[in-house]
Amino acid sequence: MRFRPSREEQQAAQITRLVDDQGADTSSSQAGAWGEQPEIRRQVAAQRRVAQELRTGGPDVPADLVSTVEAKVRQAYGRQPARPGRIALSWRPAVAVVGLAAVCAAIVIAAVGVGGGGRPSIPAAAELAFAPSTGPAPAARSATYLDASYGGVTYPNYQKFSVPPTGTRTDRIGGRPALTVFYRLPNGTRLSYTVFSGKAVPLPAVTKSVVFEGVPLKTFTTSSGLSVVTLVRYGRTCVLAAKVKPDVVLGLAAAPVLAQPTV
Repeated sequence: MRFRPSREEQQAAQITRLVDDQGADTSSSQAGAWGEQPEIRRQVAAQRRVAQELRTGGPDVPADLVSTVEAKVRQAYGRQPARPGRIALSWRPAVAVVGLAAVCAAIVIAAVGVGGGGRPSIPAAAELAFAPSTGPAPAARSATYLDASYGGVTYPNYQKFSVPPTGTRTDRIGGRPALTVFYRLPNGTRLSYTVFSGKAVPLPAVTKSVVFEGVPLKTFTTSSGLSVVTLVRYGRTCVLAAKVKPDVVLGLAAAPVLAQPTV
């Protein structure tokens, strides 16, 4: 099964090309009348501001990052049976515990996960699930997408699953710019959705291949207990991570792909 980019995704890719060409004007002949629309101009300007911030090193990592790590992390959530044709995204809470691994993960983010050195890393991107937001939650553009895109990838709107966006942050992970949108799952657990700029990032050796509802995905679990799912969309590496059952993250990763028209 092949998935055809939706109109929103095609527009996001066009906007990204304008953003990448800093000398281009949205009213140029290349952009045409489409690029002169006020909404398109606004989105290009917004993405150029993000790109400029990332080129200058991104936002400072808060000195009190470790203290902002959630004190309690819900674990061992059970998955409720789904109605036919729907993704199950309901859980029953279990015992909440203080995660020493979560604190260690936050320290890793502050020390080596975000910065100019090293190589871009999918596990480092996943650990951003423990990092604080530095920007507001994006608004909804449609029932399927948020009003936020990066590298040609539009972030999904999970409202129909009762998973609203809660914030954003920009980082340089191993020297590679990345934008993260955070969501809140129905049980209160945080989900991060990170998109890397540039070419696809190499997969960790521990990654397993999974086909979820016909969508090929890659998944692994970190030592800090995160279920991580990664996929490449329009040439960009996307990383979803949350401290929940793997099938929950798999379902959310597959949802926007399944929403695309098929060929």
